[in-house]
Amino acid sequence: MGGADRSLAIANGTITLLLCYSSMTPAFLPVGIGLHWLLRWKSSKDPWWREVSKVYNRYADIYEPGPSTRFAARFKRPYGFDQDLPC
Repeated sequence: MGGADRSLAIANGTITLLLCYSSMTPAFLPVGIGLHWLLRWKSSKDPWWREVSKVYNRYADIYEPGPSTRFAARFKRPYGFDQDLPC
């Protein structure tokens, strides 16, 4: 949908139209267009950013100063999410 993620583009368009309709002025149209350009840029830079964010948000932020048997692989974030990466 114009280069942006489909569901986010539809949500952005719907909210923009509702804001323009409720205010009876097209003042929110530039805001909606600007947000769409931002979503389009984000999707062109990394097409899978939304799916990665969904996976990332499922995991809690747990800090362990040392390894233990109680916290096994069940609580580890997937590879590439600031765990198991060299500094």
